[in-house]
Amino acid sequence: MTDGTANRVTFFSKKETVCPVDGSKFYREEILTGRGRLIAGDLNSELRRLYEPSVKYGKINPLIYAVTVCPGCYYAALAADFEKVPESSLPELENGADSRIEAVRKILGELDYHEPRDTAEGAASYLLALMSYDAFPKDFSPVVKQAVCSLRAAWLFNDMHSESPTENYDYIARLFYRKAAFFYDLALEYEQSGKQSITAVGHLGPDLDQNYGYDGVLYLFSYLTLHYGAREDEEHRQQALRQAKTTVAKLFGMGKASKQKPGPLLDKARDLYAIIAEKLEDDEEEEADA
Repeated sequence: MTDGTANRVTFFSKKETVCPVDGSKFYREEILTGRGRLIAGDLNSELRRLYEPSVKYGKINPLIYAVTVCPGCYYAALAADFEKVPESSLPELENGADSRIEAVRKILGELDYHEPRDTAEGAASYLLALMSYDAFPKDFSPVVKQAVCSLRAAWLFNDMHSESPTENYDYIARLFYRKAAFFYDLALEYEQSGKQSITAVGHLGPDLDQNYGYDGVLYLFSYLTLHYGAREDEEHRQQALRQAKTTVAKLFGMGKASKQKPGPLLDKARDLYAIIAEKLEDDEEEEADA
């Protein structure tokens, strides 16, 4: 490793990537993780791994680089799916290029995926993947991937709000949290009906360091229902909260921690159950006093 590489956070792959949608050729940006670049911190209540800034490398966010984006047509997908898009999906992805480009431009202006990414390019990559997965068939389990992409987009837009608090990125983050709530709910519905599989997806994250699998999906469904679920119909919201309470109870009521159900998830599930139960109790008391 040269001294120049030792001081870098990312590099551009020597292997050329060809976009299956418009034929653009580009080199994917990859993150370097060795030499103390990533210093793992706490796991928050959304199952996001926080990282401590490195004295040498500064603040690094690996989520920025997880989605492959075509710099030409803005087709985007998680790295494992990017080149596997079926031919049947290509016409829809080709026709949607202008919509993808315009969606990013309206929120973040002009971006250049030939250059090293910043938080804006990372956040936009998840928006683009969210749009692109609309064209993928059920065999790819696109809905749960849209759920994960929505949640990660919310995280990155919140990061942008921290960096630029007057730009209303927190409002955009809330929109993506609501999208995540919708897609996690829909993913579970599709899993239960056999329409799309959750368990067939290799890595459900939601972050990159730990795969919390199907249990993580159940937890996040409950968490997002509590914080970002629909509120227009109070009766429906109460029903959704009761379902979330039952769902999260199953996580810590089905045995001890294991590789598939690690201790941190069980602890957070217990905490979430208590918060939902308290919320339901408070709502019932308010209704009785009304």
